[in-house]
Amino acid sequence: MNKPLKIFISSLEYSSNIHLLHLLNALKNMQVKFSLHGIFDNSLIADFKSDFSPNSFRIMGFIDALKVIKTYFKIKKKLTKIALNCDIALFMDSSSFNIPLIKSIKKNKNSPKIIYYILPQVWAWKPYRAKILEQICDELWGILPFEEQFYSKKEKISYVGHPLLDEIPYFFDTAPESGNIAFMPGSRIAEIKSLMPLFIPLARILKQKNKKALLIIPKHFKNNDLDKIYGNLEDFTLYFDTYEALNLSEFAFVCSGTATLECTLMGIPTLLVYKAKFLDYLLAKMLVKLNFIGLANIFLEFYYYKHPSLNTNPKIAPIHEEFLQKDANLNNLLKAWETYNMEHFYKERRVLLKYLKNGSATNCAKKIQNFLK
Repeated sequence: MNKPLKIFISSLEYSSNIHLLHLLNALKNMQVKFSLHGIFDNSLIADFKSDFSPNSFRIMGFIDALKVIKTYFKIKKKLTKIALNCDIALFMDSSSFNIPLIKSIKKNKNSPKIIYYILPQVWAWKPYRAKILEQICDELWGILPFEEQFYSKKEKISYVGHPLLDEIPYFFDTAPESGNIAFMPGSRIAEIKSLMPLFIPLARILKQKNKKALLIIPKHFKNNDLDKIYGNLEDFTLYFDTYEALNLSEFAFVCSGTATLECTLMGIPTLLVYKAKFLDYLLAKMLVKLNFIGLANIFLEFYYYKHPSLNTNPKIAPIHEEFLQKDANLNNLLKAWETYNMEHFYKERRVLLKYLKNGSATNCAKKIQNFLK
């Protein structure tokens, strides 16, 4: 194929777009010529013009999902038409958005090769999605070593490595004694507004203990009214570069999500803090049968127990503690910070790094390069 490879992308989440950026850089390093189409974040993927912005579809929880359904159906037909004019269609995360879109594309005989990269968490809930993906996708690229056990068509799924191991620029065997404490309240406005009323007084108390609070703000908020989103920021030093701030930090208070795994892999002792709308939390608790919500804790349970939902009486302590809902309060967080088990954290982190093995960008780029042969 002499002409550029036409790649359709469906990537909504901020973290997925960061993973996508590294994959595209790997393709460029291999001198693969390609064009990009579909829905992705132009604030990160600046070399290409997306057909739609993912910002309207970044939601938090079951209730917020209802608000974007009407908009989704309006653009699904347009995205399908764009995808049908491409050679490869790459879908990342956001399965509630992507699965119906893939089904729409697959109704046509001349559909592109369908690849799912950053698979839905079928190991946590909605396990039936594994069979759906096997039926509608040509290839499944897993970023977790244990994902293969949830799929019956082994020829379709492969572990490509974990993208964070490509992206993290600094790794600490012991945290630097800098006096800086990182705060990461998330990338969605709803989760930020739920955690900042706790983080603001916590930062004030830590300041009295001669600690400096670094607030990590996603780059896509840079031109926004930050006081309106975050509240009173007088006790924080603001950073828009995650790794720059974490490189200066000796500890981190982090919202649930990719960031907790990111900090853990870097070697920054972390506490997970999460507050959701009551109905969202109740529904999630009913549907998700896991002992933890933090990715590092979940991965290590898979490593030790093969399937953590079967482990009703954990024999290992989590690599970092988790404080959810009413347990996310000042007293609990301060006590956990003061009594943090550093030795346990770094011991389990070494296990986690060995388990994940390598990054994913180069392996994925090689797979795409093979399509040209």
